[in-house]
Amino acid sequence: FYKIQEVATITGVKPYVLRYWETEFPLLSPDKDGNDQRRYRRSDIELILQIKRLLYVEKFTIAGARRQLRHTAPAAASAAAPSTPAGARSSRT
Repeated sequence: FYKIQEVATITGVKPYVLRYWETEFPLLSPDKDGNDQRRYRRSDIELILQIKRLLYVEKFTIAGARRQLRHTAPAAASAAAPSTPAGARSSRT
C-alpha cells in the first residue's frame, strides 16, 4: 500500500488534487486504515495516471474524463479478471 504523499510523488499530482479527484471519480476510492489515512493500491495509482492523462494531455473535462473511464472500465475489469475457472482450486496446500 502507498500513502497519499507517496502517490503524489509517484504520479506528480498534489495530495489536495488526489482528494478532490476521489469526489469526482467514483472508481477512485482508496481504502482507509484505522487512522483514517488513505491506502492506495497499484491499481489506484494506474487509475490516477489514466485520469491525469485524460485531463492534462487529452484535455478532457472532468465530466468527459468520467464518461471515458466509464466506457473503458468494464473492458479493463474483464481483462484484469483472473482466467482461472470458477470451480478450480489452487495447487497450494
